[in-house]
Amino acid sequence: MATRLLTEGRPVRMPDGFGAVLAWLWHSDANAAVLYLAELMKHLRERHPLARTVEQPLRFDEVLAAARAALPADFDQGDLLIRHVRTSLGDWYGGAPD
Repeated sequence: MATRLLTEGRPVRMPDGFGAVLAWLWHSDANAAVLYLAELMKHLRERHPLARTVEQPLRFDEVLAAARAALPADFDQGDLLIRHVRTSLGDWYGGAPD
């Protein structure tokens, strides 16, 4: 997934099924949902071989917006989930525009 996100450009679009998995994690264990997005950001920023070759790294806001858009239509806690993730991970990824 990270390869696709790093090479497709903008706007960021999550692959099919991403939102369903994120919603399931949220219902099962909110911390697991946060870790899921934290690991994705870590791959996009550091771990993936292409992470440091991207001219403009994907911003935290872009990834969160794409995650929110990927959530199932009947998932009514999307705003809460995104706020929780932003609060939990903002010190690492949300402080700078990039």
